[in-house]
Amino acid sequence: MKRVKRILVVSVLLLITAMALCDTFGIITYDEMMVFLRLRRPAFTSAELSVHFIDVGQGDSTLIISGDRTVLIDAGDREGGQSVRSYLVSQNVDHLDYLIATHPHSDHTGGIEMVLESFETGAVLIPHFSESGKSEEDLYAWHELNRTAEAAGITMTEVSPGMTFDLGISSLSVLAPSSDYDEINNYSVVTELVHGENTFLITGDAETESEADMLKNGVLEDIDVLRTGHHGSSTSTGSEFLEIVKPEYAVISCGAGNSYNHPSGSVMKRLGEYGVRVFRTDLQGSVIAESDGKTICFITADKEQAEK
Repeated sequence: MKRVKRILVVSVLLLITAMALCDTFGIITYDEMMVFLRLRRPAFTSAELSVHFIDVGQGDSTLIISGDRTVLIDAGDREGGQSVRSYLVSQNVDHLDYLIATHPHSDHTGGIEMVLESFETGAVLIPHFSESGKSEEDLYAWHELNRTAEAAGITMTEVSPGMTFDLGISSLSVLAPSSDYDEINNYSVVTELVHGENTFLITGDAETESEADMLKNGVLEDIDVLRTGHHGSSTSTGSEFLEIVKPEYAVISCGAGNSYNHPSGSVMKRLGEYGVRVFRTDLQGSVIAESDGKTICFITADKEQAEK
């Protein structure tokens, strides 16, 4: 036991000496050493951008922190709303400049009531939505969203392609929807977040029909990070779409052991064929992407995986 203690003490002294020498001669800093030893995760300055793909189970919620500006895209289902609230509090979020409800499905909008009750919110953004031919279930979710916003004293604003929102050090542009659809998922508000040289595409549940319209309208470009459509379902993330956006990373938001078998094996295979690195909330919990405008660093909930 004494021998082990001596080895431990000597090792610590050597480590401290090495860090001091390295810091003095500019080889490696103390902070970099802590990151290397996994005693501290890599991080950029507090003024930079972070995108949080929040684990809400079988649902969807994405938080953007851009300097002092905040955007929440969807808030999971009713149960997920509490998780979203707790997560925002853990990130010291005390207000939302924008809350985007991508489309009226309960696994995206059910938690919005909890969020609006808990945080001062500047504006709620929604897609143009035609009630014609929609099911009672779809219309119920839509009317609930309207009721929730009205109860919070907030007027919802319809967005359209071409609209851009200034987030200080970054910008958020609307790419879709651009038409009326039979399938509710295709009404999803699709947004592109740009920070310096880094680009994120957040797609809600947009399916291949909406992807085809974006391709036709010429609004898609090379991106760094794709939040895949419809929880990794086979109805989204088509080959033609991937051929244009060419993401380096993809994040799939889905629940562990979900009954829909999300993500689809065909989508996982397709992403693999395009060399896309995939993060999944069902396997890794909440996923954070940090950007300094040139480099993106990923951190998972357990902080065991990080990549620059």
